[in-house]
Amino acid sequence: MKRIVLCLLLLPLCLALSPSAWASWGSFISTGTGTGVGVPTCAHVSTDHVVCAVRSGKAAMMVNEFNGTAWGTTWTSLVGAISSDPSCTSDGAGKVICAATATNGNLLWSIFNGTTWSTPALVSAALYSAPSCAQYTTGQVLCVARNVSGGLAWSVYNGTSWKAFANLATATESAPSCTTDNNNGVICGVFTTASATLVNRYAGGAWKGFLNLAGIATSVPDCTSMNSAGNVVCFAEGINNGVYGTRFNGGAWMLSSWSPYSGIGGSVIANASCTSQSAGLLVCGVMGTTDNAFWSDVYNGSNWSGWSKVGGLGMNSPACAPLGTGQVVCVVLGINNKLTSVVGP
Repeated sequence: MKRIVLCLLLLPLCLALSPSAWASWGSFISTGTGTGVGVPTCAHVSTDHVVCAVRSGKAAMMVNEFNGTAWGTTWTSLVGAISSDPSCTSDGAGKVICAATATNGNLLWSIFNGTTWSTPALVSAALYSAPSCAQYTTGQVLCVARNVSGGLAWSVYNGTSWKAFANLATATESAPSCTTDNNNGVICGVFTTASATLVNRYAGGAWKGFLNLAGIATSVPDCTSMNSAGNVVCFAEGINNGVYGTRFNGGAWMLSSWSPYSGIGGSVIANASCTSQSAGLLVCGVMGTTDNAFWSDVYNGSNWSGWSKVGGLGMNSPACAPLGTGQVVCVVLGINNKLTSVVGP
């Protein structure tokens, strides 16, 4: 992997690279029978318990569970037809909501209570992209998608019912990426004209306003909480196929609370999937352009480990989620459309 180090002004997210990763990954294992398309999504349920979803070739949302060691033998297709990749998120209370855009533009969603999935239901909407869902406050989830006019459509699930979808005016060129900030809010990133990044924060029942972070990105962003003092990082694939990140410091909602984009290197076929395995720490996974293998980079609170080849074979972005043990599980969609996973680091 190429190492493009542009340590500009990312401050706490220092991007110095060292020669090797600090810890090791296990071997890739099968996630069970079933084939998918697009990009999978995964979410933490409880310690050593993660659920994932992916779109099937028959336009259904398929789901499976990981117990820290093994997967269910088969992927289960939930009822209902979808036209987008799904998005899964923990609600912070031991449940996971997975949602996708239905073929009629509504939001199709199901909730996993730790044991079983609810029958998928529809929320009236007019969505024009895959949704991105994130925990808002404990037991509440916000889902956001692009609408037909190029703005954003959004709704909040309060633990019982969904608020009617509302529209947020802006000019988007991509689907959004939303994450909890673990500070009673959700931050969403989206690409706008000229591939610049817009971010907005939902807190206290209202949006705080779009900020333009500039930059030049080529794919859907990946925003993730650092689970520390409201800090959030958004990553983008640049025009040189490297990975770039910008960090919100958890302060006032203003442009100066975000660092400029800086590179963490890599040569990737799609954007990184990053998650926090512990407060202030990050694990990022990508698929390399030269070998279609899975590579990882680990941030220990001060420095990045540098990209390390883990192995496997896949395409698109992986899906990584914390296990609650200091490790993460990352799921890769292979070139044969089967899914494998690896635990580390």
